[in-house]
Amino acid sequence: MSFKQRLLKMYSAIFVLVLATLTIVACSSTGLVNQINYGQITICHATGDTANPYNEIAIDFNELTAHIDHKDDVIPAPVDGCPKVVQTDGNNGEITICHATSSLTNPYNEITIDFNGLRGHSNHKGDIVPSPQGGCPSVTPTPGITETPTVTETLAATAVGNNDGKITICHATGSSKKPYVMITVSVNGLNGHGNHSRDIIPAPAGGCPE
Repeated sequence: MSFKQRLLKMYSAIFVLVLATLTIVACSSTGLVNQINYGQITICHATGDTANPYNEIAIDFNELTAHIDHKDDVIPAPVDGCPKVVQTDGNNGEITICHATSSLTNPYNEITIDFNGLRGHSNHKGDIVPSPQGGCPSVTPTPGITETPTVTETLAATAVGNNDGKITICHATGSSKKPYVMITVSVNGLNGHGNHSRDIIPAPAGGCPE
């Protein structure tokens, strides 16, 4: 092994150690471990009982739509547990999440989507649901396995044109008020968006439809 190869190997090992350290710090300082996406979310379900106003329950994303009209539900549940008094009209049917981009320099986009749109993120294991109170982290809290669907020639050409391996798309939110959010993701697998039939890939030159 040449000196240059040994030096490169050493730098690679140092980079991995630094990244691992940043990951540990991010997880321990923000409590992100409990918010990694497993397809479920913890909420405070209003009981109508003043003595015991909420039940803390964990439900699947696709069950959240049943709580759209529960205006006194607290969604998501606070980190320190459900309130002891009723929080009236706090539920607007939307939730803010950190959507994983697969980018090392900008690993997350913070987006607000309605409960119906959250179902499309069930398989996004890198997403953080809900987003932390302090905002999305600048490093990925835990490594994930990203499926890599076949990228079409059109998308590959778009990525080459951008010269950074990324692509801007219109991500369908499921909301009638704001049907799309414009986000930039890695073209390598599109971070799962290749299977979202309602997404617009790439985003039109004039921006996402309203």
